Amino acid sequence: MIKSLSASLGALWRSLSCFALVVMALGVTALGGCSTGPAPWPTALTPTRHADFDHNTLALTWQPGFCTVGKGCSADQPRQPLIGLHGLWASEPHSLEAQSIPVEHWWRDGCSLLEPDAQAPVLDNAMSATLNQIMPHTQPSLITHEWVKHGACFGYSAGPFFAKASALRERFAQSPMGTYLAERAGLRVRHDDLVAFFRTASQTTLPRAMQLRCETDHEGRIVLTQLWFTLAPGKMHLFPAAGSYLASPQNQDNCPAEFWVKRW
Repeated sequence: MIKSLSASLGALWRSLSCFALVVMALGVTALGGCSTGPAPWPTALTPTRHADFDHNTLALTWQPGFCTVGKGCSADQPRQPLIGLHGLWASEPHSLEAQSIPVEHWWRDGCSLLEPDAQAPVLDNAMSATLNQIMPHTQPSLITHEWVKHGACFGYSAGPFFAKASALRERFAQSPMGTYLAERAGLRVRHDDLVAFFRTASQTTLPRAMQLRCETDHEGRIVLTQLWFTLAPGKMHLFPAAGSYLASPQNQDNCPAEFWVKRW
């Protein structure tokens, strides 16, 4: 009788212990959403209108440089992260090329050439907070500008469009290349060294897969402001690995042999 009771209690204890472990595991999984690990990957970004384009350009900013050239950024600009989001830009649709519209006009006017009456994006509080943290604070709003010029005419919803762009930025920031840049904040670097590290880290040798953009800051120094990546629309989920890239058809890298990677 006693042995039978002991056996029953032991079985009950083992069952409760297993249940507790399951609950703990679920709790850890839930808490994992608060970690700083790899960005959750949103669903594929599929255009439903004007989808006849060849590539996307992911434009990331080096915030200390971007915010200290031209009109700069607002006083409330966050100092973190160092690598920010400018936008995600589709290349010129073939329908516009067929009308002999120069690519420079597409770069300048974007979606207004296709659908001129786009409105400001409607975003939930969480996405608005994310974009306010990672995008340059400009006047007028860069968030609205990017949606109206580069997103609205392709049939995307604003939330998934910015979620994809934000996830791409996060993946790059956490990559070896992102770390390489962060370690050189405040230093003068060689263009060839930076490109060579990118090619080694990404395992791509495609020409112009990454292009650097520089401008002169308010102190007269040539500084890194942006990094532009040419991506295959159907393979962006692989970024920043080699399979995500295409060779850019245009040479838009304007950084000299040496330039500054500014720090705040």
